[in-house]
Amino acid sequence: MQPFVIWRKICSIFFLSILFLPVLSQNLVVETIIERYERLSARNKSEKVYLQTSKGIYETGEDLWFKAYLFDTQTLLLSGRSQTLYLQMIGEHDDNVVWQEMYPVENGIAHGHVFIPHNLTEGDYFLEAYTNSSFYADSSDMFDMRKVRIVDNISRISATNSASTTPNCFRFSVFPEGGNLISGVPARLAFKATNGLGYPEYVSGALYENDSLLLRFESIHAGMGAFIFTPQQKSRYHIKLFNDSIYCLPEIHSHGIAMQVTGRNEEYLEFSLFQSDELPSQVVYLVGKMRGLVYCAAIGRLDKNLIIKMPISEFPIQGIASFTVYDHDLLPVAERLVYVHNKKKLYITAEFDRQNYQTREKATVNIKVADENGLPVAAHLGISVFDKIYGNPSDPLNILTYCHLTTQIRGKIHNPGYYFDNEPAMDFLLLTQGWRRYVWDVASLQKHGEEVVADEIMGIQIIRDRNLANTEQVIRISNADGNGDLIFTDSDGNFAVDVGLMKALRGGYLYLKPMLSIPNREPELKLVEPFKSVSEVRSMKQRFYPFDSIDAIDEQLQSEIQSRLDSVILFSELLISAKASRPVRDKFMGSLDSMAQKYLGPWVCELHPNYLNDYKVGYTIHPEFCPRCTGKREMPVVGKTYRLIKYEPINRLGACGLVVDQSVVTYYAPYYSDEELLRMNNIWRAKGYYGYREFYQPDEIDMSLSIPDFRNTLLWAPAVVTDANGEATVSFYCSDINTGFIMYIEGVGEVGEDSLVGNSKIDFRVIK
Repeated sequence: MQPFVIWRKICSIFFLSILFLPVLSQNLVVETIIERYERLSARNKSEKVYLQTSKGIYETGEDLWFKAYLFDTQTLLLSGRSQTLYLQMIGEHDDNVVWQEMYPVENGIAHGHVFIPHNLTEGDYFLEAYTNSSFYADSSDMFDMRKVRIVDNISRISATNSASTTPNCFRFSVFPEGGNLISGVPARLAFKATNGLGYPEYVSGALYENDSLLLRFESIHAGMGAFIFTPQQKSRYHIKLFNDSIYCLPEIHSHGIAMQVTGRNEEYLEFSLFQSDELPSQVVYLVGKMRGLVYCAAIGRLDKNLIIKMPISEFPIQGIASFTVYDHDLLPVAERLVYVHNKKKLYITAEFDRQNYQTREKATVNIKVADENGLPVAAHLGISVFDKIYGNPSDPLNILTYCHLTTQIRGKIHNPGYYFDNEPAMDFLLLTQGWRRYVWDVASLQKHGEEVVADEIMGIQIIRDRNLANTEQVIRISNADGNGDLIFTDSDGNFAVDVGLMKALRGGYLYLKPMLSIPNREPELKLVEPFKSVSEVRSMKQRFYPFDSIDAIDEQLQSEIQSRLDSVILFSELLISAKASRPVRDKFMGSLDSMAQKYLGPWVCELHPNYLNDYKVGYTIHPEFCPRCTGKREMPVVGKTYRLIKYEPINRLGACGLVVDQSVVTYYAPYYSDEELLRMNNIWRAKGYYGYREFYQPDEIDMSLSIPDFRNTLLWAPAVVTDANGEATVSFYCSDINTGFIMYIEGVGEVGEDSLVGNSKIDFRVIK
């Protein structure tokens, strides 16, 4: 839907009913405003990454499965810009990176797996996602993440509440609707109260004018509320709260324009505009935008007050709409955020073939997806089924709150899902946490900083031979299995491993070797290190993640654990120990090590199989001053005992030398580090795409075996696509765990040119 076409439609509605001025001149003004936003929007093509995980709580040693949705920030359609997803797992409090890998993106979707080490410290961790169109070298906030909790054993999960160690710091702030308080103009003043942890606090108080009580107020939801009064610049105002603390009001301007939302229904939003008595009658413009795109506009003549009704139908999807008032000089003078179309989403239902299931029984579920009108939608879904004790109630994020709320306004939002079904509470949230003074539309559309990561592996080849400078060269690239191809540098030595080749060689490190061989002057490669760049930029950004009340959640979780200890098998601690050994290497590095051992390490002559040569400097059965060894060189056997011998030359005819030392040693192969092996062979390596792993699902034969089955995640299906009827079917086998389970579904679908997201949570039970 094109914003300019919408303006033409709106102009025909509002121009006649609000303002009688030459149509052409007013069209040009509005076109100027639209052109300004289109120009800024064109420079702001970016995406956001939402991460869905297979569950919320994981035990050490488990696999974490995830799905990433890459959304266009303006349209919420799946983005086709980025082709590589960078993923890190980071400690919430120490910022320690415990996992970092790259994954391929296909049509705006990526999915994969993270292994959680057995020795990982318990606590909360963030999965953070980066792409070349979502992560920039600027100080913008960080939203593209998912919080997961890691525990050593689910039966001994501990509370994470840190309130007792955090000093209580009461905070109270006020926010004039529209931006400013104007003398003599009715104003709606919103307020919000929080404690030192950011949790909402109930608040009540009174507004005083010239030390006289003017009105009383109290919070209505989550420490938020609002009251209306008419400020006068000549008067003195202050707020006194229930705890006797005193707060002053923001500056009261002598003149200006104010805006209030005074009504709404399913068709229209009603805006009341006011201006100071001393200001002359003037033409004003009200422009409605969403995610930086203009969708509607109206023109009116403001003389003290003006009411404008804007049609909600002009906004294609649900979300936060920004309405800005411009004066006759096209300067923004008031702004308001309003939430529209809270019913425009995917409605996902799941029909189980049975009400309850026996352990090890097969379950079949029919999934249906529809829009708000009940029409079927072809959607891309991620589905997980897990023991409900592994759901993290302290993480309120879902695809709906991420796309339409938590990434759209600054700060941490308490229990964001609550606001979608409570219009007054949503309005209070936008009046306070979404409050802006004329900077929201400009700041959010500024050009991003530089891109931090690229889709490809990039680098430069350095040649120290002047005769070969500024020439194209060839580099061999291969994976651990030896499969590979040739890539070419440009005349400056720059090269890139494209995404297609990265996918073909997926599964661990990629090895790069310059094909140009110059003795003692071999070319060098310098590879771009994307994760190093990510870490440097990430330190400039602030995380904003929604939260819920921890106390009640931890009590709920502990209660659930205790209630099932007698009826459900929970794993006890399993300690696995092993002797220290040499690090496991892939095939490629293993072959380099074997060659180094063969040609550079100790050796045995087949004619003298009990002697070890070159194990220690100078110790050999064939010293250089003796006749050359005619026997075949063989590699020594690890763990076998050999003799070492050292000679010194003597001037005696027919003698090889004088034995000066002998000893016995048990042979163990020398260790060469990965870096040493690579430098020996003039090879460089870079992280490629992390290998593909498939989620294990047992079949009928597996379920007939007597081996205990304690799977707590029964299904992870990240790529379920509904058909033209909006339907899809999934099946899974229950395990030996008899308890309550959760099926959680999230996804995105396209309806015409619009994008809808939605989620659904279904409980069912497995009995024994």
